[in-house]
Amino acid sequence: MDVVNRGFSGFTSRWLLPLMSDVLSVSEPKPCILTILLGSNDSLLLAHPRHVPIDEFQVNIRSMVATVAELSPETKVILITPPSLGVKLYATWDKDMLRTFETVKAYADAVRNIANELSLPCADLWTAVETKAKEVGGELDGYDSFSYDGVHLSAGGNDLLFEVLMQTIKQDLPELHRYSIPLVVPYHEDIDAAIAAGKDVTEAVHRPANQ
Repeated sequence: MDVVNRGFSGFTSRWLLPLMSDVLSVSEPKPCILTILLGSNDSLLLAHPRHVPIDEFQVNIRSMVATVAELSPETKVILITPPSLGVKLYATWDKDMLRTFETVKAYADAVRNIANELSLPCADLWTAVETKAKEVGGELDGYDSFSYDGVHLSAGGNDLLFEVLMQTIKQDLPELHRYSIPLVVPYHEDIDAAIAAGKDVTEAVHRPANQ
């Protein structure tokens, strides 16, 4: 399985929308699944030049989904909500507080609503971070276990994102779950068994995976 990352530092939905066709054109074959995670930068307060009004944000997300449907109809789209904002942790990094809990939440809610409207799977990272942070607790309300600045994911946050994404695929796209798709090469235990049975490495590795 190839996982292709197309991360754009600091981008908003307004900036990414014109690039969607380019993002899809560089991948051959076309991806089975494409995830879209936006909202944290769009939700910057009105005074910030990167602020994108929530109505425009929703239009942009719908347009991205439509672009995927047009250029790669076999690709399944999963929308991912922005993670919950750790206010106390964020305050230690951004004295101007250019994001608020309520504004980021509104964009996360918008992502959920669009997913529901378009019948798309939604990986609810916002709720996952909120729930896990409350379980951890502490001086920074537990967000420091999942983010290094209250906005961007840390190693723990990325582990949580992986968990939420895999659960979403298992629930909504079970045919594309990692345990459902066929192997391209044999499983390592099958290779061990083939070699133990007297086959050479080349034959063991390149034999059909399900035989």
